[in-house]
Amino acid sequence: MNKKKNASILLVYFLIFVGTIITFQMLQTQIDSPESAEPSMKTPKLGYSVITSDYSGIEYDLYQPANFSGSLVILAGGTLGDKRFLSGWGETLAQAGYASLAFSTASASLEQVPRYVDNCRSNLQTLMPFVFDASLFPISIDENSVSLVGMSGGGATVLSINDTRIKATVSVCPYYIPNTSINNTCPVLIITGSNDTICPPEENGDVYYEELKQDKMIIEQAEEGHDINLVGWEHLIAWLDYFAKNDHSVYSILTDIDYGISGSLSDFSESLSP
Repeated sequence: MNKKKNASILLVYFLIFVGTIITFQMLQTQIDSPESAEPSMKTPKLGYSVITSDYSGIEYDLYQPANFSGSLVILAGGTLGDKRFLSGWGETLAQAGYASLAFSTASASLEQVPRYVDNCRSNLQTLMPFVFDASLFPISIDENSVSLVGMSGGGATVLSINDTRIKATVSVCPYYIPNTSINNTCPVLIITGSNDTICPPEENGDVYYEELKQDKMIIEQAEEGHDINLVGWEHLIAWLDYFAKNDHSVYSILTDIDYGISGSLSDFSESLSP
């Protein structure tokens, strides 16, 4: 009886052991399987796809919405530099129907912002011929609907770009760099945050606004720091729609400044109207 009992016990332990191995293998298969993993933000299931590659040594992610109509935004990020920090920007723009090109620039500390802007500008200018060359660029774009959007150090960068092919520019929480030429000539929207301690509006975005000579607008997000919120995004998309897509149905968004905005100014050579 004892031998039979011991054999039964061993059999039970063996079955438990085998069952554990099978369960582990099943779980591992689920983890490794793209179909069963948590959906990535970079997936066609959400209405867009992402092309990852490089041009002249500059790594980039190109976000293309499923409903792409040709409008492209070139994204210049902050001093962290890596394009992956722009994934949320690319995803949001894709959901609004815009393709976007996010590229990497060598990171820098806040003490090195001027150097970062120089490097970011150099990368952006290198990418321009690539973007406007239909034989090189991976997707077909409307060359009359290309815009720039920059954040922080990237916000300073896009304000320094002078290219008549750019139809609209949005600079979010730009870092002000004294004695830097503001060469951008297309319509510019500056978005700041009232609680931004990294780039306080009165010392950064507001100063840029005063230096701009072209059609321009500045809005200050109420109770927002060094970031963009839903109100800021609403105005950013409307600015691109109005000037890059010539969609005047967004007129009221740009002119009816109310909730979530603690201050705004605009200056246009011609009245901003449909």
